[in-house]
Amino acid sequence: MKNPELFAGTAVATVFGAGYIPVAPGTAGSLVSAGLFLALQQTTVNIWVLCACFLVLGYWGCRAGRNKWGEDPSKVVIDEFVGCWISCMAVPSSWGIAGIASAFVLFRIFDILKPWPVSVFDRMKSAAGILLDDIVAGIMAVLVILLGSMIHGAL
Repeated sequence: MKNPELFAGTAVATVFGAGYIPVAPGTAGSLVSAGLFLALQQTTVNIWVLCACFLVLGYWGCRAGRNKWGEDPSKVVIDEFVGCWISCMAVPSSWGIAGIASAFVLFRIFDILKPWPVSVFDRMKSAAGILLDDIVAGIMAVLVILLGSMIHGAL
């Protein structure tokens, strides 16, 4: 292996190959995120600590992918992984798999449609921009989930 750092960065950028899926690689990266979140939800793993680690890895992976493939390549899906993870964090555990599925769908809607303010970060030409638009899409999904949770609690 000529450059192990580049190999590791590429592995992170593609979420260990999910980004190579030829159709909807961003959805594949998001599915990996939602699946991992669901698997870890009932464990003692601290999802907040993992989120912080994923943010750091996300930026590194976005930088590595951008350096290897150019501006916001579709193979780079660590950003979708992070954004979907953020949306899943808002789901009450009592909602189960339906809640995680809802977080996944809401995140993908905001990520694909890129409403304001997601679109502001999507126009940034940097590794940070690649990651930030998905973080904001995840936060927008969180806001919808929290609203739904408040409404559900009020019924």
